[in-house]
Amino acid sequence: MAYGTDPRDRYSYGEVSDSDRREFLKALGVIAGGSVAGATLNDLRQNVSTETTSGLAEMGTALQDGLTGTLDAALLSEQLAALTESVESLPELEAMGVPDAGAEAYQSLTTPAWEINDHLAEVGFFASAEETLPAFSPDHIETTTRQLLHMEGLPATLSEVGFAEREQTALVVNIVNAREQLSWWMATPDYPPADAVDDGVVYEYVAPLHQRAAEGALLWIDGLDHYLWQREPLVTGEMIDRGLWDVKSMLGGYYLLGSAARDLAAEDIADDHLTTLTTASTALMIISQEFLITDVIRITDDKRAPRSSVSN
Repeated sequence: MAYGTDPRDRYSYGEVSDSDRREFLKALGVIAGGSVAGATLNDLRQNVSTETTSGLAEMGTALQDGLTGTLDAALLSEQLAALTESVESLPELEAMGVPDAGAEAYQSLTTPAWEINDHLAEVGFFASAEETLPAFSPDHIETTTRQLLHMEGLPATLSEVGFAEREQTALVVNIVNAREQLSWWMATPDYPPADAVDDGVVYEYVAPLHQRAAEGALLWIDGLDHYLWQREPLVTGEMIDRGLWDVKSMLGGYYLLGSAARDLAAEDIADDHLTTLTTASTALMIISQEFLITDVIRITDDKRAPRSSVSN
């Protein structure tokens, strides 16, 4: 199968291959050669130039101005600390394999993220982001990813939540290499009005894009306990491993979103960085839930565990 035919060929599971990195750099207008596996964020930064960020800064200012409430820095800091503990517990889930009946191992991961989510919704963060930030067009993905690479504090922030150097690189590479999946997600105003469709979908109730991505990610994680238990005979170790990377990516995306909001509450974030982190964090949560479906939820015959022979 040629590179790029299977969507997973463009998705890095915690480590960036040569082809992943070349695809990433090519998308950003850089032609790379030679062996490039294991590249760090600093290596990518050396290859990818940054561009003017005035548009991103204006968006960040507008996002902040559109808030209808006051962000609580203490609440956000407390829940971000709890979220790091969730990520630290992922090796225990790997060792556990398929959860037992009635388990809440996966659901317990998302408790702090839901607290952050409810607070952001309450102060109008998601609604403001919907009004001020574009959906995931190729230009917006390219501009924000270039900016993300050149944010000096990004490696430290991702380290806080348990991402090793190679995993940090994979997160950023995945934003660009999975750009097709990102383009499928529309802003709420781009959906047709309810009276223009006949499929029974009431589009005016579609949540704001960033909220839809964040809550969708958390709901997918919450459902894994029951889903995996229900399908235990079909589940393989590879599915668990890939699924845990997807879960870690979603939680990492939520950590970036929460940390941006925390820094905004403390007036300690540049306007262009606010736009970049809000966009990148949402992108990570979208990408990860799209691939969780591919990796774990849709169990095809070629992926399922072998059928056990049962004697009559």
